Amino acid sequence: MTLNDFSFRAVWDTDGTLKGRTVRLTGFVTPGRHGTWYVSRLVISCCAADAQVRKVLVHGASAPPADAWVTVTGTWHPTGEVGTDGASPALDATAVRRVPAPKDPYHDMVTGPGGG
Repeated sequence: MTLNDFSFRAVWDTDGTLKGRTVRLTGFVTPGRHGTWYVSRLVISCCAADAQVRKVLVHGASAPPADAWVTVTGTWHPTGEVGTDGASPALDATAVRRVPAPKDPYHDMVTGPGGG
């Protein structure tokens, strides 16, 4: 599952289709506050100038170095009320594995014409 798809479903899918499912997300590490961290990807709608970061808070695993590429395996961690602006994407990690940076880090994140 792409990080963008997970983020959208974690916040807006009121049917709870992520509940109990194991997912794998790949992205780069973004440090948070007080030892927290995120697995992150950039979303491009048209061109690199409009790129926005999508990030998923990772629970239950120590943070790898900032900007390292990782694949995080885990389950959805409900945060806030799904279907509202108070929800945010989070994951209870069962495994974190360092991976090489992809040749095209934007490939599965393009959402504009011709994108996914």
